[in-house]
Amino acid sequence: MADIEKDIQWNYKLRNLLIVLLPFLFVISIILIILKKRLYEESAGILLFLAFLDAAVIALLKRKYYNWSLVFLLLIVIAIVFRSQRWPMTGIFFGFGFTGLGCVSLFSSAIFFKKYNHIPFLKYIGFSSSIILSIVSLGLLWKNMHWPLAGKVLNLGLVVFIPFLFAFIFTLPGSNYVNWDKSERIVFFRAVIIPMAFLYILCALMFVFPDLWTSLTRLPLTPFRMTDLDLLNKPGLF
Repeated sequence: MADIEKDIQWNYKLRNLLIVLLPFLFVISIILIILKKRLYEESAGILLFLAFLDAAVIALLKRKYYNWSLVFLLLIVIAIVFRSQRWPMTGIFFGFGFTGLGCVSLFSSAIFFKKYNHIPFLKYIGFSSSIILSIVSLGLLWKNMHWPLAGKVLNLGLVVFIPFLFAFIFTLPGSNYVNWDKSERIVFFRAVIIPMAFLYILCALMFVFPDLWTSLTRLPLTPFRMTDLDLLNKPGLF
């Protein structure tokens, strides 16, 4: 029993340390990216990868399935940064991020439908939103990887989202949200609200504001880091 308590305390301390370390990794990597030097950008890529590993370990230590949604969202953000900088492994990050989010969403849909019979709103809204999230995740993956049928899959997810949004708005007042316990609220926000808001903001950037999306993912590139040279005005040069 004492060994179990020690393990719990060690996991708690390690998790807190990783939570504190995570924003520092992000801030330092962003600063290195802003400096726009080759060595700094490579270091920033390593730090972003370490940040993803940090977040993954945090999710594992908490042993909560809904935290994996946040981990895969973080991986998608890293993929967007890598694409904007034209770094390698962008497709791998997009693949793992969207595929992982889709799989976790499918798993969450089963959990919502099976576990939350005592809260009909969370059962049915959580189930349907998770199915929609899975479809949109696959559509965004195919869209970013330029695979066939990407538009049809993504359009299906966006079209289904419209009646879901109306159902969400009209059933929310009767959800008895104020009487939910803390764990139920955490599941609702981390498995439904945050992933849904992130993906549809991403869709809005891609389809409603394509110029802004292009500017975010296609920063100006100078071939071979070339800089302008000024010829010296010396006799014999002209």
